[in-house]
Amino acid sequence: GPEEFLAERAISAVVRAARGLDPEVNVHDLGPGELGVGMLAELTSPSLFGGGSVVVIRGGQDLAAPVIEDLGRYLTEPAEGAWLVLLHKGTSKGKAMLDAVRAAMTPEVDCSELKKYADKVAFVRNEVRTAGGQIDDGAARAVLDAVGGVLRELASACDQLVADTGGAVDERAVRQY
Repeated sequence: GPEEFLAERAISAVVRAARGLDPEVNVHDLGPGELGVGMLAELTSPSLFGGGSVVVIRGGQDLAAPVIEDLGRYLTEPAEGAWLVLLHKGTSKGKAMLDAVRAAMTPEVDCSELKKYADKVAFVRNEVRTAGGQIDDGAARAVLDAVGGVLRELASACDQLVADTGGAVDERAVRQY
């Protein structure tokens, strides 16, 4: 999906997981159009010094047909110790790439833009819970109204509120901080 904050968070989670298994993992972050045929096998091959790899491919919707075919072949026999993250904007463009990835039954993270107010309130509630706090709908709405709808700013505000309140976030605490 198009929500970059959620995509960056998903990438960070994969890198943390990979580094948890192999602290020496190499991270290759490829921008749109930087992946060519054969490069995936090269980037995921074990290095002479050991260590796996995380390959992040951005702009998956814009991959050329030969690269998508190469990706499909790779997904049938992925390299051991390699992690692959493919970002796709969620449009119908590049459906062949999505089909190849889904055929390999890989995990998928939805990074859709949160457009509805209720979805953003749910996001705030989840952020507070993730940070170890508790919040009700009224306080979550107050956070959203005070901070605005930018997810990165909401996440930061939620972390700060939990830290400042000891975890019990209510409307009074939102107004106070």
